[in-house]
Amino acid sequence: MNEERYRDATETWETIVFPKEVFERSPLEASLEDIFHRFGIASLSEVKPDSSVKKRILSKVLNKENEDADFLFIRKSDSPWKKSAFPGVEYKILNKDNHRNTITLLIRMEAGAVFPGHSHGSAEDCLLISGDLHIAGTVLKAGDFHRANAGSLHKKFSTSAGAEFLIVSGTSDFAESEKYFSKI
Repeated sequence: MNEERYRDATETWETIVFPKEVFERSPLEASLEDIFHRFGIASLSEVKPDSSVKKRILSKVLNKENEDADFLFIRKSDSPWKKSAFPGVEYKILNKDNHRNTITLLIRMEAGAVFPGHSHGSAEDCLLISGDLHIAGTVLKAGDFHRANAGSLHKKFSTSAGAEFLIVSGTSDFAESEKYFSKI
């Protein structure tokens, strides 16, 4: 009960000290004030900071970017699967590393899907996460690893039950296969 009286007294005090008629602006006043501020800003001459200020700001920004670049996290739900040019084959680009010239992606194939033959200008690493993959006369199961060395040629590969696998490949190989995947 006392709190309600106190709250009412506070509200009453505020309405007396800060009456709306005095402290609230009309739309016309707000518009005129906005014009005044814009004119004031537009009439200022350009001020160029000392070059050392620019260097300090850039250093802080670049260091912040480097701090953030130390780690990359992609959650399962972060990016949607994209359709490739082949029925039943989808992919997600996880990372493009310009320093090592590699690209990391997930590929998912539905049961019975086929991926066409292709050559490798650089090495390609493949880790099968789930399902089965028929590559070069070998059947891979979940957890199996396959490497195609630079200069190798993959004939078409397929899956019976479906597959999801991680690929790390050279960006030049990926760029040459843009007919299979959309551009990064």
